[in-house]
Amino acid sequence: MGPGGYWRPTAAIKPGVIPLRPLGLGEILDGAFSTMRAHPKLMLGVAAIVVTIVQLLNLAATFPWLDDIRSVDPYATPDELLSTAGKSLAVSGIGLLLTIFSRVFLSGFVTLVVGKSVLGQPLTFGDVWTGVRPRLLPLLGLTFVYPAVAFGGAVVVGLLFVLAPALGVLAALGLVVVGIWLMIMFSLATPALVLENAKVGRAFGRSRELVRQTWWRIFGITLLAGVIAGFIALIITLPFQLFGGGFSNITSPEAIITTRYLLLTSIGAIIASTITEPFVAAVTVLLYTDQRIRKEGLDIELARAANQPR
Repeated sequence: MGPGGYWRPTAAIKPGVIPLRPLGLGEILDGAFSTMRAHPKLMLGVAAIVVTIVQLLNLAATFPWLDDIRSVDPYATPDELLSTAGKSLAVSGIGLLLTIFSRVFLSGFVTLVVGKSVLGQPLTFGDVWTGVRPRLLPLLGLTFVYPAVAFGGAVVVGLLFVLAPALGVLAALGLVVVGIWLMIMFSLATPALVLENAKVGRAFGRSRELVRQTWWRIFGITLLAGVIAGFIALIITLPFQLFGGGFSNITSPEAIITTRYLLLTSIGAIIASTITEPFVAAVTVLLYTDQRIRKEGLDIELARAANQPR
């Protein structure tokens, strides 16, 4: 008998990127990288195209206002300062929306690629696009739940700061703790929505069912994957920031954001995101798969789907 009360033989079969049994940490991380190696065009190629488009649109939105944003006159009037702040917020808002839309697409796309790779099935872009296209709108709705909840919490904390600063500090700390707990509790909602064709509400419910009683394990693996992705991103982007004049922007009070700096850091961000975003999304899908194997005996169902004797 294995975890969850399902019978499993000692030797697990491996039709795809992971063995069909409960996974260890190393197997989850290796499975994510193995999927990227097995399907480089679908994982890295598609990510590179999407991330490049987002960065180019970001640059297009930033350049017209670059002179206003990077040069703040210390003697400017309140109206001028407000105008500059408004432009900065507009640029940041455009970047945030573009990032959300790109991650909605990439998370759905990568989820389907990894889900099929578990069975070792051949894949084409058309296959994945056909499967993920009907799920994009529900994915967008699911994704916007998070900033909506965060905004609501921030408004409440802001009001408390105004009315009672001490209580506001406590509320802010509590919001951070609750936010982390909710983020992990519902971290498997995207794979559930895509791979089970679940509705948004049901996807959140499925994530809660799968994470329950294993929150700390999911948290630890998710945190480790984030640290690995962050380290990879730092290694890649740091040289571009340095060649773009990153040190002078930090150390000199008169330094301004140059066009060279924006272009080089954008190139670095494209390369880094092309690797890290598929990796993090793949880890999430494999965590979802692992939890279903442990709690629901999904490995038996997957073995049958792979036409393997069990």
